[in-house]
Amino acid sequence: MAHSVTVGQYIFTPAAAYSSPDASGTLHGDGAQVELRVTESLLSEFLMLLDAAQEELGRRWNGQVFSGCHVPRT
Repeated sequence: MAHSVTVGQYIFTPAAAYSSPDASGTLHGDGAQVELRVTESLLSEFLMLLDAAQEELGRRWNGQVFSGCHVPRT
């Protein structure tokens, strides 16, 4: 993950790939900014998994619409 991600009212900005090994990403919002020294890899992995789940759900939802299984609300 190389780009900032908005999570509710917060923004997660990962450390740049070319930065020093001890560089860390940040989470900011509500006027506060927190450097993620320990949890950055966990948050990054969680957001990647969440993104993959969202994409899969979108594919399944669209597949259901095209299969005739989904009945649109009137």
